[in-house]
Amino acid sequence: MKFNCRRSDLLDAVNLVERAVATRSTMNILEGIFIEAKENEIRFLGNNLELCIDCSIPGTVSKTGSCVVKANLFSDAVKKLPVTADDASIEVNESNVILLSCGNAKFNFSTASADEFPRPQEILANDEFSIKESLLKNMIRQTVYAISQNDSKPFLTGILFDMKDGILNVVGCDGFRLAIRREETNHNSALKFIMQGKTARELLSLLGESDFEVKIKVSDKQAQLTLKNCIVTTRLVDGEYLNYEGIAKHENTLYVVADTKSILDSVDRASLIASEAVKAHVLLHIEDGQVNINCETVLGQVKDRFEVSMQGEPIEIAFNPRYLLEAFKNVDCKEIKLTFSTALNPVVIQPVEGNSFHYIVLPVRLH
Repeated sequence: MKFNCRRSDLLDAVNLVERAVATRSTMNILEGIFIEAKENEIRFLGNNLELCIDCSIPGTVSKTGSCVVKANLFSDAVKKLPVTADDASIEVNESNVILLSCGNAKFNFSTASADEFPRPQEILANDEFSIKESLLKNMIRQTVYAISQNDSKPFLTGILFDMKDGILNVVGCDGFRLAIRREETNHNSALKFIMQGKTARELLSLLGESDFEVKIKVSDKQAQLTLKNCIVTTRLVDGEYLNYEGIAKHENTLYVVADTKSILDSVDRASLIASEAVKAHVLLHIEDGQVNINCETVLGQVKDRFEVSMQGEPIEIAFNPRYLLEAFKNVDCKEIKLTFSTALNPVVIQPVEGNSFHYIVLPVRLH
């Protein structure tokens, strides 16, 4: 195998596929990057059996072939190549050693046979749809923060894609909070699957802000996303998702409209003395058009106040500050509407107009 390619293209491809390389595996081959040179195209693969990233770049191929090279060594070498006008050159010799050079820098590493490396198969799709990459990125960002980190309920460690009646709902939930992001689509058939949380977080880095249409194919066990610069294949999470539409359906007694930045900054200040080591809650006392916030721990006390527009009965209610902060940070609108029922029922956070997002946070029970 022998080829030349632009150093920048090589660096981009390696940066993409190494996200799917296994860091520790009983199958050593999965700790490598698969490289294949064919006619005027070089293919790179990273595959940890749960997530596979497939990327191809243009190049001048003198000799076709394939190999697997240790990912950490190869990646570090590519990143340290000198910035020159010269192309990067890669060759695998008869001793199965890969020779990487660019400018005056030269590296050589041992390689493994590509025969045992698992390639992604074209999935037999039950359904497929397309969505702009900027919109998909936004919908994932506004829900993935709410997924569970506990494997006791695997279906809560992923985000739900629920398509019905021309509406795509993306949902994240960990049992203490729920995030729903909605958008209209041109896809009218019903479709439901749970994407792994790790994959969703990787997509936040892989997706751009353009109007490029990402094609998503879904089978019983896998989803395959065709992005602008790579193809991502991921294993889906098994299990039936909870009935998210039935959560927090109760009679509201208080409606509050608040400036998003004001409430975010105020809760952020109050949570200054709260941490994972020092468990604490923020207490919200809402009355007479004002929200009084109080947080008190062994480290000290923080109080703050800001004005809101309100309609209904006063309330005193406590929350985990991190849950509120993560919800407010993922709101893109200037103002938000908060609805309350009792101090034991969750708060519902929505846009003032429309229903593009729906965040629900359970309160802390006060003794």
